[in-house]
Amino acid sequence: MSNRQEPRFPAANGKGVSGIRPYYAPGLSQGNYTTLSAPSLPTFPVNSSYLTDDLDDLDLIDSRAAARELINFVALKFLTTAVNSPFEVANTLLQVQYLPTEQDNRLFNAQLQSTEEETSSDYAEEENNDEDDEEEDDEDIYGTGSGSRSRRRHSSDEPYQQPTLDPSDPMFKRHVPVDESGYIVRPSVYDEGTRPQHQLPPIEGGVWKTIKLLLNKEGEGWKSLFKGQYTNWLYEISHLFLQPTLEGTLNDAFGLYDDTIPLVHLDHAGPNVATIVFSHLIIGVLLSPLELVKTRMIVQSASPLQRKYKGPLHALRTIMAEEGGLKGLYMSHNLVPTMLYHSLIPLISNTGPLIIDRIFRVSAVDSPFLYGLAQLGLDTLELIITLPLETIRKRMQCQIRSRVPGKRFESVVPLRPVPYAGVGDAIYKIMKEEGGKPATRKNRKTSSRGIQYTGLGLRGLYQGFGMQCTTNIVFFVFHAINGIEADDFEDF
Repeated sequence: MSNRQEPRFPAANGKGVSGIRPYYAPGLSQGNYTTLSAPSLPTFPVNSSYLTDDLDDLDLIDSRAAARELINFVALKFLTTAVNSPFEVANTLLQVQYLPTEQDNRLFNAQLQSTEEETSSDYAEEENNDEDDEEEDDEDIYGTGSGSRSRRRHSSDEPYQQPTLDPSDPMFKRHVPVDESGYIVRPSVYDEGTRPQHQLPPIEGGVWKTIKLLLNKEGEGWKSLFKGQYTNWLYEISHLFLQPTLEGTLNDAFGLYDDTIPLVHLDHAGPNVATIVFSHLIIGVLLSPLELVKTRMIVQSASPLQRKYKGPLHALRTIMAEEGGLKGLYMSHNLVPTMLYHSLIPLISNTGPLIIDRIFRVSAVDSPFLYGLAQLGLDTLELIITLPLETIRKRMQCQIRSRVPGKRFESVVPLRPVPYAGVGDAIYKIMKEEGGKPATRKNRKTSSRGIQYTGLGLRGLYQGFGMQCTTNIVFFVFHAINGIEADDFEDF
């Protein structure tokens, strides 16, 4: 007999009722449901003040989060510009300083010596003429009147020329060389005896040597490493907000793809490249006064006695007052290099990925190392093309064509005494005058033995090339090791 017990079900409560009735589950039919009335809740109209308050709270939270992110971004941008400021200052001083070669320096001194000899001979002739006139007056003491008649005939033959105060008059240029402001030009930037006390000696090293010289220079110090940093930060922030806004507006106006889509994913990237270049050009020209102020703040001496501009706002007011207002601020000799600079840089930098992907056939996903190597090559090519233009632009920004005389612009490094007429003239003069070896003490001995440095050179156009090229190589190695895209660092 089995010990297993059969399951027992509870007995029915009444007759005719099955014992398994409590375990029955009804089907999913509408008739099997019992409608339960929901608890009565207060109903509000759609335009209730409660709903409006909730939406206002959400908008307030979103606006606070956006404001917090904006403040963090602006503060981070300020810190990054502060870190980069010493290198920017040193690189700018290397680009604008005037370092003529030994040959050009000797030619300049020879011209100066010849002008001095002409001046001394002219003075000697004038003194001899005065002595002759005095002798004639002495001979005429007996009343012959020959001396006065001869002087009268001389004055009638050659009309008297009244001296003028025009700086362009040949009489002034014949004596000593002067700059556009009428100040006497130093015979050489390498002459230590005539070098101003606030000015650095010619810098023939790199960025680190320039930083060291600024730190050790009396009147400069560590504060000079941050000259123009606030103006640079203001320019960067304004450019980051204005340029994408204008680019998006142009894309919407012409029905183009969104600017967030990479150009390599577009079948026809030409129109988008055009809007990118045009937006950079317009915003670059619009913000060019800030770049002008930044360059002059960096180049000017930090000495309180020699400083021309006290701050960015004072610099803007002074430039507008002395150089022709807004027209002189925008429509000046800086307009052409500014347009070239802000057109070539976005064109080269944005077409680089297209060249790598569609011409070199290198993918960042399949061959990241080759892609990074190709990007390094294009960055170096961009540096070769844009660095001379940047050098010319900064040098022309230091040229003050004042219509209203004001305080003299004293630079911390020697500048070219004669201004450049334009971009082409600047390229030719820099290659001709600063293309060879600088006139240092070492090569002065070799040049005196008969060695001449002739022809054109590129040394003056590529000041600071080594530092920037090294930076590109370091970024390439860093990205190759860590696999970090370069786009992550574009905003900073």
